[in-house]
Amino acid sequence: MTEDANVVYSSDGHVATIRINRPKAMNSMNAATRREILAAQAKAEADDNIRVVILTGSGRAFTSGTDLKELGEFHGKHGMFDISVRDYKPIIDGITESDRIYIAAINGVAGGVGLSIALSCDLALMAESATCFAPFSNISLVPDGGLSWLLLQHMGSKRAFAAIAEATHISAKDCEEMGLVNRVVADDALDSEAAAWGASLAERAPLSLRYGKRILRAAHTQSHAQIALMESEYQNKCANSSDSANAIAAFITKQKPVFKGR
Repeated sequence: MTEDANVVYSSDGHVATIRINRPKAMNSMNAATRREILAAQAKAEADDNIRVVILTGSGRAFTSGTDLKELGEFHGKHGMFDISVRDYKPIIDGITESDRIYIAAINGVAGGVGLSIALSCDLALMAESATCFAPFSNISLVPDGGLSWLLLQHMGSKRAFAAIAEATHISAKDCEEMGLVNRVVADDALDSEAAAWGASLAERAPLSLRYGKRILRAAHTQSHAQIALMESEYQNKCANSSDSANAIAAFITKQKPVFKGR
């Protein structure tokens, strides 16, 4: 993947960065871009050294969503359904089902299914000038990529519906207050803050992060009793790991543990 590709992949230590790279098109996602995002995700999954993936964009946008220039050929041919199921679902599943921790670094506008992708990440930080919006009512469409569910989880039904119905841009400050993102940083500090956060997380126990992600994802749809049982099962896996034994020994001897993910 070259610097002039639609998606640029890079890695530093245990952290990979996937950068959507169509700044002149507000990082809108055409078919080629969607394929390249999936390829970048597959590359991160295939690298056992990668523990954290940062997803971001170039220029003034995180991604504005689907490239609307594609819609003409799909109109009335079930094409949008095909794009949602064939292209976007694998990208989002690649985030939610991955054992890697995904951080959305929202550098600019995150719109349409691009917002779905950002909110599907495990963690998010946002440049102070960036915005999020669901533009679907502007073009007689409905949210996709699970955005309705994601907004409901974060905002509650009335604010979520207002965001969908009115298609207004939500400021970074409001996104932080509503829990859409973890924190807001200065525009020129976003990349460095994301990299530092990713590196910090990558030093923590991979098994704890991996299983913690699985448990929290399951908690959206399972009962308290089911999650308590799931926690017990994963706690047993962790307690019998080399990482846990070594970390406890390091704690006793006042040393910093080094985690290997096993």
